[in-house]
Formats: sequence, structure tokens, C-alpha cells
Amino acid sequence: MENENHWRGSPLDAGGGIDPYGIKEVVFEFEDGESDVFRPKDRDLFESYELHQMATYMDSIAHEIRKAEKERE
Repeated sequence: MENENHWRGSPLDAGGGIDPYGIKEVVFEFEDGESDVFRPKDRDLFESYELHQMATYMDSIAHEIRKAEKERE
């Protein structure tokens, strides 16, 4: 019997109002006013693997920010 609380899928499918099938770009805006814009290289829209890689990149950035904050304390 599978745990009823166990969820499978993408966080984008969780009903948060994001259409994972229509993402054309991802924009990171920083406090200093700079921004990074990411677009798919070979298509008009991101595919699932590219979105997975973007999530990994975002996790790495968040980890580095938390690490820097701890070092300042």
C-alpha cells in the first residue's frame, strides 16, 4: 500500500498557478538592480530537463546565500 501523503510529480504541477508547459524565460532579479535572464537554447519554450537544471541552479544559489549569511554571524 502506497502512503497517501506521498506525492509524485513536478512542483509546477502542484496547483500553484504556474504553467510548466509555457515557460519562455526565467529571470533572476537581484537587490542591487542587476538581473540574469535565461532562455532555452534550441526551442521557444523550456522542457522538463532544462527546468530541472534551473531548479538545481536556484538551489545552489540559495545554499551559497545561506552559507554566506551564517559566516557573517
